[in-house]
Amino acid sequence: MEVVADFVEQTGVSFPVVFDEEGTYREYDRAEATAPYPLDVIVDREGVVRYVAAEYDAEAMHRVVVELLGE
Repeated sequence: MEVVADFVEQTGVSFPVVFDEEGTYREYDRAEATAPYPLDVIVDREGVVRYVAAEYDAEAMHRVVVELLGE
């Protein structure tokens, strides 16, 4: 968990970051993605997943958040 906290501090992200302490994510179907770690997900106010990426892309995430805030 310290690695996650270090990443958040180094990148300066201001959105919520969660850590799967129970290991549920380890059961992720690796055949569906090339790199399961990290997995960035943006969920809208209704709980609908609006963005998923296996690589951190601040610009793409920013565009999605700005779009969602405008809805």
